[in-house]
Amino acid sequence: MKGHIQIVIVMAVFLISIPFIALLSDRPRAAPAEADAGETVKVLFGEEEAPREIAMRDYIVGAVAAQMPADFEEEALKAQAVLAHTYALRRRAEEKLSPTAALKGADLSDDSTLYNAYFTDEQIKALYKNSYDETTAKLYRAADYALTRCLTFEGDPIISAFHAVSCGKTESALAAWNENIPYLVSVDSSWDLESKACTSVMTVTRKELYSQLHSALPDLTLDESSLTVQVTERTEAGCAATVELCGVSFLSGRDFASAAGLPSACFEVTEKNGSFEFTCKGRGHLVGLSQYGAQAMASDGKSCEEILSHYFPGTKLTSSERAR
Repeated sequence: MKGHIQIVIVMAVFLISIPFIALLSDRPRAAPAEADAGETVKVLFGEEEAPREIAMRDYIVGAVAAQMPADFEEEALKAQAVLAHTYALRRRAEEKLSPTAALKGADLSDDSTLYNAYFTDEQIKALYKNSYDETTAKLYRAADYALTRCLTFEGDPIISAFHAVSCGKTESALAAWNENIPYLVSVDSSWDLESKACTSVMTVTRKELYSQLHSALPDLTLDESSLTVQVTERTEAGCAATVELCGVSFLSGRDFASAAGLPSACFEVTEKNGSFEFTCKGRGHLVGLSQYGAQAMASDGKSCEEILSHYFPGTKLTSSERAR
């Protein structure tokens, strides 16, 4: 299980500076589809020439397995499953309206750098080994709940943003991506601060930091000997909005965090004896659902519906006539 949590964290770190590009508001608006026990989604795997059509139920299981530890509470898993289903419905509708050539007719791919992560059944077996049967039974219960539900805003499937753990508040899409999305606003997630996954400390030498910044941002003019780092502006959630380097160069907190290899843009920095110490809170872009926050809410007796309503204010969990 520890290895699985690390997988989730690695994915979340990658998503610091890469919003769900294919899902932001400049795409055509996609109407929600009716849930159907026989519905499918087309997935392009690796370098294959044609997509595979897989059952939506199986897709939800594989998505949740790749995105959230299966030992989380069932209500948290159900919330993640609803987001997986909503994501697939939105992707399917958007590809129908405006196909992506590289997908070769698929709705999405298993490339987690561009689309949400997904595990095949073989990968789930390799990950959970002796607990495979118990784990998949739990995941299928979450998938069966989600299969007849979609999270919508004004009738459209939402952008299913999520991250591993927040810094005590989630970030707004406006602050993170310069996208004004009404349901992706900063909300309280203070229980995240109690999670061991929330806070991390990273120390790097001036030379190491200069090398990282120069490699990621070659056009930025920096002097290694006089390298300084100062957060000059913060977002509502407490993330670095603007970072000053060497007293003259400015860049966004998210660009800096990505270049420096920090787990999030919510950090404090101190300099001592030629090294920089970064105390970071949260992991990922911090927008939308906090997975550890969802786990804390579920452990406190909150339902999937309450979790989703909290992290996506103004949205509606819609059900088809098949909803149980």
